[in-house]
Amino acid sequence: MNCLLPTGIKGLDYILNGGIPEGNHVIVVGEPGTGKTTLGIQYLYNGALKNEAGIYITFEELPSQIYRDMAGFGWDLKKLEEMKLLKVVTISPEILWREMDKPSGLFEEIIETINCKRIVIDSLSLFRYLASDNSEIRKIIYKFKNILSKHKLTSLILSEQFSFRQKTAFEHFVFDGVIQLDFREKFMEYKERTIEILKMRGTKIFEGKHTYRFMHDGLNIIPAYSSVYYRENKRTPVVSTGIPQIDQVLGGGVPKGSIFLIETDSKAMHDLLIASITSQRIKKGEKFLFLLPSATNIQELYETFLSFDVDLKDNALMNKGMFIEQFNRPIPNDIKSKVVNVSHLENDDYWTYIKNELAPLIMEDINSSSEWFISYDVNSGIDKRGSQFIKKVFGDLVALEKALGVTVFITCNIEKVDAEIRALLQYNSNGVIQTWYNSKYQYMQVTKSPLGQLSQPLIVEATSTPPFFRLM
Repeated sequence: MNCLLPTGIKGLDYILNGGIPEGNHVIVVGEPGTGKTTLGIQYLYNGALKNEAGIYITFEELPSQIYRDMAGFGWDLKKLEEMKLLKVVTISPEILWREMDKPSGLFEEIIETINCKRIVIDSLSLFRYLASDNSEIRKIIYKFKNILSKHKLTSLILSEQFSFRQKTAFEHFVFDGVIQLDFREKFMEYKERTIEILKMRGTKIFEGKHTYRFMHDGLNIIPAYSSVYYRENKRTPVVSTGIPQIDQVLGGGVPKGSIFLIETDSKAMHDLLIASITSQRIKKGEKFLFLLPSATNIQELYETFLSFDVDLKDNALMNKGMFIEQFNRPIPNDIKSKVVNVSHLENDDYWTYIKNELAPLIMEDINSSSEWFISYDVNSGIDKRGSQFIKKVFGDLVALEKALGVTVFITCNIEKVDAEIRALLQYNSNGVIQTWYNSKYQYMQVTKSPLGQLSQPLIVEATSTPPFFRLM
């Protein structure tokens, strides 16, 4: 496994899954003014704070200019140079190349003097002046990379880009990584700055464009699909969903006592998602309450869970769960004692039953050290009770669920509810998982989570083993 070298730049290490693989050589490309120099110096500065010495080689700017510009971020580069943790060198491309190509030359001497681990070179573009044709340029670039590798450096090589339409440069194929900095006009005079990891050998990356800002302490990157900057869950226990990609976004799984909304459309299959999430909780010893939806009877639910190695009937008969039947359907005799039929109750009586009979029953069991989760389909509630009833009682229902401390999974077909109900559901949920179908694929995406970390839209692909799909 590759050792990752953290850049120390807020957000960048996150989208690099920990940092740059040690020994990698990475192109940082962007137009003038995108912040390549700041990113490079910040990478070296953060390394120096960890006693990892670095060198900044520039072909154009004087060290005094670098000191002055970076002092605005509170970085005292002169002090780090005095401590032999940083070296800023201004040199011509011709002399640098001559010294790099020379055994025991100036380049090697500087590296050994400060025991250099990190290096930034600004910029690769000027190396092109050393060659008269493309063939010679390629030879220089290959040799340049090999020299960096020989000295076991982890490098950022800055490179100018003057047109978004230019062809992919040859060096992008040669080097281990490519980081693209970009800014474009947006909303009239506002410029949106984005960073994208186009390539990084040796580590997974968080794909896509991510916004960055210049702050008082340097570049700060805000990972895409992150409503609140990611924070670890150190207190609330979580239970796996059985789906690795979702667990990763949620910090290991669904936290106990949270409310999760599963949004779907009329085409997407969502029953396997619910079954995967809830079967994991049953296997962990949680008790269940399923409000049976109109589209699924108890026998169909039972057969689905058998595919996940969970016997709902046996669990219910051992007082580990129960069902609520909202519709006038036959109930199998062998499970009838664990099914509460509320199909005959009027709305007010149904709500009274929930508050005065069902909730105290669960609370009594919870007080005996049991844990519960509840799963229900809001569309079935609307079909049976009407949307006005849902709007009227939902706030009180959420307060009741939170008071009980149960984990709740709500399923909703968003094509069949109005905007008010959808907003009500989303607002009161700690997490939202959306799944939908377009003309070619089904997709799944975490669009809200207790940690603030979200996911990209992921393609749902069928598999032959539980949970019978994977996300790509």
